[in-house]
Amino acid sequence: MNHLPFRHKSSRQLSRSLAVITMGLTLMLSCEAREPAAGTSGSAAARASVDSATTTFHQALRTNDTAGFLSFLNDDVAIMPPGEAPVRGKEAIRAWYADFLTHYRTSSLTLADREVFVGEGWAAELGTYEWGLTPVAGGTTVVDRGSYMQMWKQLPDGHWRFAREVWNSSVPPASPSGQ
Repeated sequence: MNHLPFRHKSSRQLSRSLAVITMGLTLMLSCEAREPAAGTSGSAAARASVDSATTTFHQALRTNDTAGFLSFLNDDVAIMPPGEAPVRGKEAIRAWYADFLTHYRTSSLTLADREVFVGEGWAAELGTYEWGLTPVAGGTTVVDRGSYMQMWKQLPDGHWRFAREVWNSSVPPASPSGQ
């Protein structure tokens, strides 16, 4: 059985992840997520702009396009991969992603059950994923499945940048060797 490249979370890491998710949900609920009034296009235009950014960003992940992926990162970006310490800042994520690509290449990425909430200067995306990861050294593709939440920040020029993410694998962690 193939196991994921992520470590199992400790109770402390799990509690921290839950706190971040709760904070993100609180932020999302305070965002304006209602449909635009008849004759206005602000919310619809913002939603279309967010969808365009997330589509291009996820395509960069699907094709292992490092430059494309990095071009969407906000300067103070932070991610919380399963079983790992949070990674903060554009340069730290650049190093994390480069290291990741020395071990795995994305062979597929499918997002489903997407919900996108757009507020004033912020957007949140929640959904489920199925991520095929092919080991660089060869071997069978590992498939991770789980849920994710991303936060996007709108810059003064109107462009959207990836600001925060937490994703949770629903695939059981590898059992310790010898058991």
